[in-house]
Amino acid sequence: MVGPPVPSFLTVLFAVLVLGGIIVIASWSRNWTTYPSRAATFLSGAWSPVVAGIATMLLVRIVWGSFHEPGIVHDERAYLLQAEIFASGRWTAPSPPIAAFFEQMHVFIEPAVFAKYPPAHALTLVPGIWLGLPGLMPALMTAIAGALVFWLARRLANEWTALLTWWLWTTAWATLMWSTSYFSETTSTAMWLIAAWATIRWLDSSKSANLLCVAAALGWGFETRPLTMAALALPLAFVILRRVMATRAWKPLAAPVVLGAAMLALGPLWNQQTLGDWRLDPYPRYSRVYFPFDKPGFGADLAPPLRPLVPEIAAVGESFRGLHAGYVLASLPSAFAERLIAILVWCADGWRLALGVLILAAALHATGVERAGIVTIALLLLAYLTFAHPPGWMVYYVEVLPIFYFLAARELGRVVHKFSGLGSQASVGWPASAANGSLAVALLLLPLGVNDVLRVHAAIDLRNAFHRAADAAMARLPPKKAIVFVSYPTSHSPHFALTRNEPDLASALRWVVYDRGPRNAELRALAPGRAAYRLDVASMRVERLP
Repeated sequence: MVGPPVPSFLTVLFAVLVLGGIIVIASWSRNWTTYPSRAATFLSGAWSPVVAGIATMLLVRIVWGSFHEPGIVHDERAYLLQAEIFASGRWTAPSPPIAAFFEQMHVFIEPAVFAKYPPAHALTLVPGIWLGLPGLMPALMTAIAGALVFWLARRLANEWTALLTWWLWTTAWATLMWSTSYFSETTSTAMWLIAAWATIRWLDSSKSANLLCVAAALGWGFETRPLTMAALALPLAFVILRRVMATRAWKPLAAPVVLGAAMLALGPLWNQQTLGDWRLDPYPRYSRVYFPFDKPGFGADLAPPLRPLVPEIAAVGESFRGLHAGYVLASLPSAFAERLIAILVWCADGWRLALGVLILAAALHATGVERAGIVTIALLLLAYLTFAHPPGWMVYYVEVLPIFYFLAARELGRVVHKFSGLGSQASVGWPASAANGSLAVALLLLPLGVNDVLRVHAAIDLRNAFHRAADAAMARLPPKKAIVFVSYPTSHSPHFALTRNEPDLASALRWVVYDRGPRNAELRALAPGRAAYRLDVASMRVERLP
């Protein structure tokens, strides 16, 4: 995945200028005494979160290029495969005839073909698969997240903070880079924000239907990313239980608990349908079969894999073995710091270094709801200390990115108040000068955010170039059933592959498999009606085989 550019002297200087511009605007705003009532009415209206969600989805579509982009990373391709299997009305697909041609990262080949991951995200992708637009559902989940980021920031602060939070989050490199993918974080982010929204609605109204919504969102989120949702559910559970204990109104919890338990039953059902045992989870089982060291804990498990690994799969595993071997208990403090810094680097690329300063300042000035956000971030970081991963692999923390930008927006409010002569503490209801100042800051950040969108669009074109080129090369083949043997050069990164499985091999137009040289004849003999081609990845040329 393409990370943000490394800061240069010019970007640091530009960030200083942006921060200076914010201070200048705040100083001028003390003279702007006419309250922007029209803007306030719109931002406070019932439809403004919907508008924010639609705008977010449009930005995702613009940046991604289309809703039928290929999966790039192994994880994405596994999720897409499982979604296609679900879309065909089945839990699993039949095993391929010769596994050595079809082995795929994060995918079981035996006893059937299915992804190792929990099922909820793949199920979420199914409507897009049916429509021939696999990217539709990640974009829709991001749109829901965008609407709720605006709503939550408005409810927890005010409409001006909501506007700034939403714009900073929705145009961020990290947000757009991960939203334009098939990673499960699009679903888990939406589910967590839905649960937070429903919790606040319940606190405001005491309507039990909101608790049902909390249970449903957390349940689906848990079946998407269990560790993430367990960590993010803790603050919500604390708030709910504190209110219930204070009011002694335990009865309304019964139905949500039953609903949540019913949704969590999807996990054992998935286990039963895939591995034939409701107690056997495919996720840890995959690690034991293929990469015994790839699991929570410290150090590397030296046990051999239970299945012979093809070279392409073994190369991926070897790239992570050293990481696990070097991750020990003594690594925890440095791992926590490195991962937090990596998130901040993603949040503060380019001119957004100014936001990094504001985020750190907000952490020092944090009150009430900001402290709750910081605790939530810390809980997620602590949860993932159980697992070794590169510090820059911040996709595990995408769900809490809105909190970082909320902190930045809150601190922006304090800056506007302080330099407009209103004091350093921003109240919920802002006077005319602060409201006008925040609008002026939003206008200052508007072209910067648009430029960020364009930069990410260019980065995503670069990220997707390999798979787009391969798809284009194969699209030129005659529309007849074929086998495409993919030949990778020795210098090719094992983290980018074209080989894939199919929900139904018999009806699939093309089998895209590894080139095994002389062994190709074995597979061709099993499908004599299919034309055979070789795709040379180095040149992206396809040749017909005799």
